[in-house]
Amino acid sequence: MSTFQALANLIKYKLSGAPYHHSLFRVGMVMEPDPTPFVLAAGATKVQDPTGGDKLVVSAVSLLQSGAVSLTRLHLGDSGAFLQLAVSPAGQVEECRFFTLLDRESPPDEETWDVWLNPDQGLVGWPQFQTLDGQLYDRVWSPGSSRIDPIAFDTSVTTVTGKLSIATRAMLYARPTGLADPAPPTEYLMVGVVEDRDQAWVDLHAGIDLNPAALTLA
Repeated sequence: MSTFQALANLIKYKLSGAPYHHSLFRVGMVMEPDPTPFVLAAGATKVQDPTGGDKLVVSAVSLLQSGAVSLTRLHLGDSGAFLQLAVSPAGQVEECRFFTLLDRESPPDEETWDVWLNPDQGLVGWPQFQTLDGQLYDRVWSPGSSRIDPIAFDTSVTTVTGKLSIATRAMLYARPTGLADPAPPTEYLMVGVVEDRDQAWVDLHAGIDLNPAALTLA
């Protein structure tokens, strides 16, 4: 199916109220998010405004699955930014969040990896996560006072050259922005461990909620 056909299906689904599905999204689609939430959040979050005039082209589409949980990510160029959608079994978009890459770490040895993934004290899964500027974020997935293991996802990635599978472990954190409505009330921090063949690294992404009805895909 061509990108044009996929877009036509997506538009038809939106207009008809029919369910969303991961297969509707394709590499090469152009995304135009509403700039309003990024303008309102400027200076209050670590999210970078992607709406500077350049088109946001989907360079890869990922499907992350863990049990009944399914997340779709539309990756945008080489910036590390992505749009993440959580779609219910009925095909309704329950979450629509835009993330930009905040930091990437490549631990050089087992001792350093232990800092991130130690079963008792590892940073990924700790009740709170503190960024380098001292900002604290509370754990969103399974809140509590003790560390839990990050969520393990089976991840399939579709790029222009084909498909590949990687392993992803992630934990979501958040903090209130303190901004008045209609500005984004929450800033998210996604901490993820990615394993791809003989490589592994840690990604930190900052994100905000977007209104899926305000997105344009072409």
